[in-house]
Amino acid sequence: MSITTIKREPEASTATVEDRIAKLPENEVESAKVLQEMRSKEEAARDEIDSNLDLIKRKLDEVLKRSLEKNMKPDERLLAGIRDRYALSSGFDVDRSGFDTVLGEIEDNNNMLNHIRSAEIAFGAEWTIVSISDAEILFMDTREETNVEAQEKFLSDVDRDGNEYKDAVQALVERFPTIEQHLERADDEEGLHYYDYLVVCEITGAEPMLEEQYRKLQEVKPVDREKICWLLTDKARLDRGLALRGVRRDDGVYVDVNLADLRFYIRAGRPLLRVQRKA
Repeated sequence: MSITTIKREPEASTATVEDRIAKLPENEVESAKVLQEMRSKEEAARDEIDSNLDLIKRKLDEVLKRSLEKNMKPDERLLAGIRDRYALSSGFDVDRSGFDTVLGEIEDNNNMLNHIRSAEIAFGAEWTIVSISDAEILFMDTREETNVEAQEKFLSDVDRDGNEYKDAVQALVERFPTIEQHLERADDEEGLHYYDYLVVCEITGAEPMLEEQYRKLQEVKPVDREKICWLLTDKARLDRGLALRGVRRDDGVYVDVNLADLRFYIRAGRPLLRVQRKA
């Protein structure tokens, strides 16, 4: 009968730092070397612990935020998002006192809330307050990339025979007489050309962004690296079938002119929203 010998792994050392220091070599050079090795190991362990704690804290904050948002009503979620973007608003020189004041006005005014929320859904926007005057609050969509899908869905869901759509087109015809001929959409085309975008703006009360505002946004928050977007275009250019586009590349921000009826390349718009304050 054979006897199996069980090999035991050496037990991990439980010696404390104090124990190890008490057993330092008598030779000062060797002692310094051992202490330096101990110090390096302890510092590495501390850095790892600090890094892990930072990661845990960030993830905990994310989980708690998602948990709170799930239990929020739509208006609460809208206001929380605007409030969370104050750092961006401050980049547009919006002071904290005015910011808090207008948030209180919005919270207490259902018409304001409905206007902002409906435009948020239509554009898939993340509204950020970029300007406050006695008469109005100006919001800008500061989402990382323009939300093409939300704008496409909004336009496809609009009743083309309804008064809302007809009134919007009629208002635009007064400025751009040829717009109606550009509003027929083919099934195999994606995105919104400039005329589509104007219709969405007209229905929601939003407006295309000015070139200067777009450039400022790209300075404050690097966006639009993948999807370029339509900008406000003067009537003279639009009458010739042209429209402005903005795009951020690694080497800078560009604004140039393209055909206004392109969909597949310039696919959506980055809007502004003006909300009137109480008189």
